[in-house]
Amino acid sequence: MILNVYLLILFLISQPSAPLSDQNTETYAPSTFVFPTYKHSYGIRRAGPTELFLFMGLRVKFRNPQGIACVRLDAWEDPENPHDDDEVTVYGVNSGQNNIIYNSSMWDLDVYGMDGDDSHQLSAPHGICANRHGDVYVADSGNNRIVRLFNPGDKLNFVSSVGSEGGQPGQFRYPLQVAMDGTGNIYVSDTGNHRIQVFDKNDSLVQIIGDDGRMLSPNGIAVAHASERHRYRPDNFIILIDSVDQRITKFDLDGNILLRTSITTTGFDQGRLEYVCLDYYNQLLITDSYNNCIHKLDKNLEHLTTFGRRGEDDHEFIEPTGIAIYRRFGQLFIAEKSGAQYYWVGTDISDFKIDDKYTSIIFRFRLTEPSFVYLDIFDDKDHFVKRITDKQMMSAGKEQYLFWNLRMSKTRPTRIFEEELVQSQAAPPGALVPAGKYTAKLTAEATYSSRTYYVRSEKMKFTVSRKLEIN
Repeated sequence: MILNVYLLILFLISQPSAPLSDQNTETYAPSTFVFPTYKHSYGIRRAGPTELFLFMGLRVKFRNPQGIACVRLDAWEDPENPHDDDEVTVYGVNSGQNNIIYNSSMWDLDVYGMDGDDSHQLSAPHGICANRHGDVYVADSGNNRIVRLFNPGDKLNFVSSVGSEGGQPGQFRYPLQVAMDGTGNIYVSDTGNHRIQVFDKNDSLVQIIGDDGRMLSPNGIAVAHASERHRYRPDNFIILIDSVDQRITKFDLDGNILLRTSITTTGFDQGRLEYVCLDYYNQLLITDSYNNCIHKLDKNLEHLTTFGRRGEDDHEFIEPTGIAIYRRFGQLFIAEKSGAQYYWVGTDISDFKIDDKYTSIIFRFRLTEPSFVYLDIFDDKDHFVKRITDKQMMSAGKEQYLFWNLRMSKTRPTRIFEEELVQSQAAPPGALVPAGKYTAKLTAEATYSSRTYYVRSEKMKFTVSRKLEIN
């Protein structure tokens, strides 16, 4: 796994970036996405041209990295090892050099598009999607077609192509991105023709969405399908980004508009929304190359958080483009102008506050990711007083509430984060706590594999008296 991840984050490396004129200097440490542990990455979480050269020499120079696809190939499964399930294959489109970089094993990188028949070559490719069976589809934008490839486990091979230049059904004008559902259907953002075209796994056209003028310039596309593996709940919908007016539209699978919003929902007046992927909860992760960040929306298109800013330090990006997630474990790959980054899904807490209700208090907060939540109360000597909730699953976005009736704990919690547990003796178990100073510690952990490594905590001091005083 170590070498595999190390190799994966190298393949999307591009040219050195321009000087950063708007570099921020204040501390910036969001935790919606977090860095993998050292043993999973050797500490490599952001790579550059030097690392690429060490692995590939001068064979490939990256130009204009675009789409990414991430899958766990069935061909890599070891039925004798139940833990052999997290080594993924990642495909990265290197648009400026008309090729695809991917890891052909846990130890090797390979390139598709450097050799072979002219009919197999790519021209300004952009989007890419793949499944666990080895099928890979590429939006071969410059050739106005969709190319189908196959990976038996170690090498990409040309299978077929569909489409030609034109406006008729089955033809394209600069198709930009592709997505695949759980049945093998392929969804294409046919940008120049202002529509989505849908093909089955036999390359036959089955549907056209958007010939009624509802789309100006369809670009980023993602599909949720009830038949997919590694999903929280069955859903069926299409997400489309319209790059002209920066709209985000949710369609049902018949092409009916369900919801629509725009870049302004993220708090920005303008942006350049590029690629979109869906996580385990069918939340949207959208790259914004203008604002150098990742926008996260829930499946109802409500804004949850924006992660990242312009820069070359931790949690910063330079014009991010492609984005892909392995939804089972929350491994996240992001391409950008100056390199590639590798994250795990974490969680973050915002708007933590306490309301005074005289005989009880209410703790209010928001989460950027569905999380397991713990809330502990400590006295002025940092001795444990009460656990309000123990590993309660809470959703992201909307304000959450937890109540405390000002009574001592009757039992010890099963787990305390970071604190040495010393039981307060201020009052008998179950009794009302005496007046005094207390600290509320709110802890959230993500539901992906990162939960065993990372937690996010916020503390707030308050005073219990005849009337609560919040400090």
